[in-house]
Amino acid sequence: MTVQSPWSAEYELNADQVGSIVSKNTNLTVSEVTFLGAGWDFYNWLINDCWVFRFPKRHSDIDTLVHERRILDQLNLPLKTPRIEFWVDQPKDFHKPFAGYHYLPGSPLIQFESDTCDLTTIGKTLGEALTQLHQSSLTPPRIPADPLTLWTEGFDEIVSNARPDLASDIERQVRHALAAYRFRERTSHQVTAHNDLGVEHILMNNSASVAALIDWADCATNNGFVDFAGIWAWGGDAALAATIAHYYIEPGSEDFAQIRVHGLCYILEQIAYGHAIEDKALRSHALQWVNKRVGDGELEDIYART
Repeated sequence: MTVQSPWSAEYELNADQVGSIVSKNTNLTVSEVTFLGAGWDFYNWLINDCWVFRFPKRHSDIDTLVHERRILDQLNLPLKTPRIEFWVDQPKDFHKPFAGYHYLPGSPLIQFESDTCDLTTIGKTLGEALTQLHQSSLTPPRIPADPLTLWTEGFDEIVSNARPDLASDIERQVRHALAAYRFRERTSHQVTAHNDLGVEHILMNNSASVAALIDWADCATNNGFVDFAGIWAWGGDAALAATIAHYYIEPGSEDFAQIRVHGLCYILEQIAYGHAIEDKALRSHALQWVNKRVGDGELEDIYART
């Protein structure tokens, strides 16, 4: 039996189809259609250089889009976030609901090298935005389990999936760090979290100015420090310290370990995902991060405070 990858879609879309669907179901006169990309849940298309339309890739992703719409309607952050202005629940000549919002200009932080960025300014902006998000109550409570239990049985698997691209000494350090993590039965600091704040979801105006936070489909109640894993993966302890300095709670040593191990899992998954979809740039970025984190000694003691 063939096992489908979690980002597999039930159907395909091309530019002509998207233009026709949007024209028939909105008041827009479609003149230009550009494919922005596809994540695990949605196809994203840019219409007339102004509007981003999101189409669920599978029937199960419809509820995810409904959830994202509800979250975006309630968000009030010091950074820009998408605002859904087109919601088509029962479209003509298409089989799934879809949504559209004004295009937010900016380049994903993944395209910037941390050594060339103003980490102090970026950290201040993100720390203040996460403080405001985490002090809101937009999502229902959940059992406060260790968020890394997602990988309880899978640390070895995610390392193995990334192994073809890892040097042997890097793999050894990665496995050592993962083995050092002590799972917690329960964690405190349960908040409304973005819950998928990889650096591909942080848009930048330039190397010092954060423009927007996007992709809120996974927003949920969780341990708030899940939202720091991506920034650590990208910029290490320096970027993490700059962000924590403007956050309303100081993490303890167990929280720092969670951030680092979560960030490490994020890196490994990016390597494996980039390999699976043949995205050389994504693999290259993620490999650079893990090599830098190991080279800087940041995995030697995952419980160390910054």
